[in-house]
Amino acid sequence: MTLATSMVLVVATTSIVYAQSAPAAEALFVEGRTLIKTGKLEAGCAKLAASERLESSVGTLLDLGDCREKLGQTASAWAAFRKAEAMAKRSGDDKKRQFEARRRAQELESDLSNLVFQVGKSTPGIVIKHDGEALDAAVLSMPVPVDPGTHTIIAEAPGHKPFKTEVSIGKGGRRYVVVPTLEKVPERIAPPAASPVVVRPPPPATGVVVVAPPPRYVTVNETWSGTRKGAVVLGLAGAAALGGGIYFGARASDLEAQSDTRCPDTTCNDAEGLRLNEDARTTALRANILFIAGGAAVAAATMMWFAGAPDEHTVLAPAIASDRIGASLVGRF
Repeated sequence: MTLATSMVLVVATTSIVYAQSAPAAEALFVEGRTLIKTGKLEAGCAKLAASERLESSVGTLLDLGDCREKLGQTASAWAAFRKAEAMAKRSGDDKKRQFEARRRAQELESDLSNLVFQVGKSTPGIVIKHDGEALDAAVLSMPVPVDPGTHTIIAEAPGHKPFKTEVSIGKGGRRYVVVPTLEKVPERIAPPAASPVVVRPPPPATGVVVVAPPPRYVTVNETWSGTRKGAVVLGLAGAAALGGGIYFGARASDLEAQSDTRCPDTTCNDAEGLRLNEDARTTALRANILFIAGGAAVAAATMMWFAGAPDEHTVLAPAIASDRIGASLVGRF
């Protein structure tokens, strides 16, 4: 296939797609304007937006901007008017609608609401989404025009816990959204494989053992077995960990109180307040780790103490064999 043939096919394919999308865009445009005239603004705006996605035009953008403005969506209306102005300017022969689009956009600029995104310590691979749309890194720390209302902000990065918050903003307002350093997800460590248990059969008897008189029970009580000694050591370590957890927990609460004093709202641009908030989170994490480790150690020590209790009774009985005379000592469970 020659290059000329390939170009013809591309042009033909484009023409087919255009031929299919143009009638659909026109139908959506007409239906949208009809809905707007009957007072159904939200449904009408949705139809105009769908028409603009299929086939963008200056007229559709002007009507869409007007509809968005009536709904109070100032940023969306401003963006539609600006796009209409640029499209009319490129055509070069639509000065009237170009000036109209510019005038409408300028009238909205004083009422625009803006969000300013501030990111703490950089997290590798972080993606910040505003109402589900990923933000370009170039707009961070710059005013971003948004419609008045409540907006959902999500920050995500591989291997880190996501951050989510909601921010409400009124007409013409400006809010700062502080995205903290994302917390790493702890790696899971697989437990070591259990060693196989080898069971060896007892050695063969060399003679017949005859147990003579009935056995008598001898009480043996050794409180401080090796297991119980280990339980005491582990319990002391667990108590020390719990004490550390209490200290770091109190320290985290104090840091959080200092941070809240400097930054009482959800958003904050105070550097010291941000640092105090980060220190509080780190200290609280240490406290949680120590509480969990200390509690686990105390629980394990308790189980070891009871499991390490020696047998309270053993059976002491004489034994007579063909080549020896002695006694057998058997534990009683």
